[in-house]
Amino acid sequence: MNRSVAVVGAAGKMGQWFSRYFAKRGPVVVFDKRKVPETAGVKVADSLQDCVKDADVVFVCVPVQKTAQTVKKCSKEMKRGAVLAEISSVKSKTFSALKNTRQDLKPVCIHPMFGPGAGEQGIKILLVPVRSKPAELDLIKDLFSGADIIEMADATSHDRAIAVVLGLTYLLNISYSQVLSKEDLSMLKRVGGTTFSLQSMLCESVMTDEPELMAALLKDNPYVGRYAKTFIDSASAISRLSGRKLDKKLSKAKSDIQDKADISASYRQMYKLLDSMKK
Repeated sequence: MNRSVAVVGAAGKMGQWFSRYFAKRGPVVVFDKRKVPETAGVKVADSLQDCVKDADVVFVCVPVQKTAQTVKKCSKEMKRGAVLAEISSVKSKTFSALKNTRQDLKPVCIHPMFGPGAGEQGIKILLVPVRSKPAELDLIKDLFSGADIIEMADATSHDRAIAVVLGLTYLLNISYSQVLSKEDLSMLKRVGGTTFSLQSMLCESVMTDEPELMAALLKDNPYVGRYAKTFIDSASAISRLSGRKLDKKLSKAKSDIQDKADISASYRQMYKLLDSMKK
C-alpha cells in the first residue's frame, strides 16, 4: 500500500484501530472534535479540512448517526480521485450519502466485522458495492491484505443480515445483562457450567461497547424491529407452555435448526474453545 490515509473520528474505538493499522503502513493524518490519543506515526489535524484535503484515502469512523453528514462534509474538502470510505454498521442512510458524492471521488462502503480489540490477522470485512464492485474489491484487498472480504448484494441485504447478526444478538445480550446485574454474578460463575460461561462472557463483552453504538444497532437499522418481535413472541410463547405441548415445541425448534446447521459440530467447537481458553 502506497497511499496517504486520513481517519475522521479518530478518538473513537474503531477510529483508533484504523489509525494504528495504517500508521504501520504509511503516513496517517487524523481528526476528531474529541481529544485523540497519541499514536506513533499519526499526525493530528486541527480541522476536518486539514485532515482530508491531501489524503489518498479517507476513512469516516464516526458514530452511525453522524456518518452520512460527515461523508458529505468530507467530500467537499477532498482532492480529485481520492477514496472516501465509511465503516458504519447500518447502511440505509450512509450508502445514499456515499453514492451521491462527487463523481471524481471513489466511494467505498465497508463494514468491519470485528471490534477494536481485534488483531490484524483473520479479520472479516463486508463490502457493499457503490459504483464499481471490481475496483472497490481490489482496493479493499490491497488496503487490508489477507482479510476475508464478503461481498453484499446491496445496502438492504447488508442491513437485513446485520439486523440478525448484530441487532438481535445485542438485544438478547443487553436484556440478559439486565437479569445478571440483579443476581449474585460471582456465585453464578462459580456454579455455572460451560454454556453459562460462554453466554456470560459474550454478554459482558457486548456491554463494553458504547451505548451510542448499541442504540444504533437496535434503532437505526430498519429491520431489527421485526426480528425483535419474532424473538420476543417466541420467548413468550415458550415460557407459557408445559407438558407435551412444550416437548413438541422444543422438538420442533431442535429439528428446525438442525435443518440449517450442524449442531453437533457446534457443540464440539464450544468445548474446543473452552479448552483453548484454559491453556
